[in-house]
Amino acid sequence: MKTLFHKLLSSFGAVVLGFLGFSSCGEIIDGPIMCEYGTPHGEFKVDIKVTDESGSPLKDIHVSPVILHPSNYDIRRQELGAILTDESGKAVKIYDHSWIDDVRVIFEDTTGVFAKDSADFKPVQTKEGDKHWYTGEKTVSGTHKLKKK
Repeated sequence: MKTLFHKLLSSFGAVVLGFLGFSSCGEIIDGPIMCEYGTPHGEFKVDIKVTDESGSPLKDIHVSPVILHPSNYDIRRQELGAILTDESGKAVKIYDHSWIDDVRVIFEDTTGVFAKDSADFKPVQTKEGDKHWYTGEKTVSGTHKLKKK
């Protein structure tokens, strides 16, 4: 009697779990659902020119982008590696990054002639993603003028 009860209970449990498994599958609206593995990824491009107040390009300025995450994330800010400006005052670099909403760029002179400064930027979507794991490319661009100390 005891083994019959256990067999019935096991069979009933298997049937119930089977129905629960089928009912957890969502309704297929637009065709089959693709199974994908990985993490979302994209590019974040910084393309900023740094000049003095008269408009002359500045060389060897540290340009440090800082990603500002919304307050509902555990990480509130994430500093990316600094870029040095070239002879034309340009700082250009592409980072592997996704989910970027707001960026603060910190400008710091290595020679000590110009005062440290920062500016907030809103990235612009410059390359669309593939609607799957690739989120595309967002770019921060512009010109920033530094003041002398």
